[in-house]
Amino acid sequence: MKLTTTAKHLISFLALAAMGLQAGTLHAQPAGKVTTIRVAYPAGGPADVATRKLQSRLGGVTGQTVIIENVPGAGGSIGANNVLNAPADGATLLAVTGNDLILAPLAMSQVKYKPESYRLLATVFPTDFTLVTNADHSFENLDALVERSKASGKELTFGSWGYGSAPYLVGADFKLATGVSILDVPYKGAAPVVQALLSKEIDMAFVPLAASVIELIRTGKVKAIGVANLNRNPFVPTVPTLNEGKYLKNFVYSAWAGVFIPKAAPEAVARQLNKSMGEVVAAEDFQHFLRESAALPVKALTLQEADAFYLAEIEKFRQVARKIKLEPR
Repeated sequence: MKLTTTAKHLISFLALAAMGLQAGTLHAQPAGKVTTIRVAYPAGGPADVATRKLQSRLGGVTGQTVIIENVPGAGGSIGANNVLNAPADGATLLAVTGNDLILAPLAMSQVKYKPESYRLLATVFPTDFTLVTNADHSFENLDALVERSKASGKELTFGSWGYGSAPYLVGADFKLATGVSILDVPYKGAAPVVQALLSKEIDMAFVPLAASVIELIRTGKVKAIGVANLNRNPFVPTVPTLNEGKYLKNFVYSAWAGVFIPKAAPEAVARQLNKSMGEVVAAEDFQHFLRESAALPVKALTLQEADAFYLAEIEKFRQVARKIKLEPR
């Protein structure tokens, strides 16, 4: 059968359109057959454990092999720089706490990236910062802590994991807001801070409310003064928020880990990974893991919602950094 010129043109157009659709579908998938998530901490920490929980299910959803690599050091900034130096095709992702990703450039002069170099795909492990004291103290609540501390004139020691870390920033903001005299004592991470509380080397600290901390509160080995949120934490419902007294209002600080993609990655790849991550974190097995770990529930965020949340966190921490005069060292 002979085709008219019009028919030939129509067939050519449809063939080209089909090729375009196929190319668009391929482009929306993560590049390559392997997705690598680089965790900016040693193996075994909360961010690492949460990321490994995602691994197999994410591989099933995306049809990719998902590999976890640990690239620790310098408050998460070594891992962050490492991922930025990888090809910007969306095949290499970063798992890190949002607090560290935002704060490292504000506190360390050798860190040159900007937090906006990344986009958030999904939050995977949120929890509240909680003010705890060692067991020698018997403050009933925040008001009692503030008033007795001011009356005694004694400087309280405060544990953090170093200059510019999230607990350092929360503690400095707390000091400004309440007028309590506190001395920052730096340690190398959350575990040494908790140990210092148990051995009574320090008076107090802001720590993420993990299952291990809840057990220490329950057994009276540390005293919980308050949760840095507007709502009480469901895992310690008898512990008040720090906003329930008269000295703090809208004092909200959370510790949250997330999976990030370089902003330079293709938009279609970011959207597909965001959708896949949302499916994984919303699944009941991951939600069960969060409950078992005393983490707060997470919900699937669209890429636009994730962008808005992350940018708001960046601005919040920058405002606090300016207020406490945090400068890169």
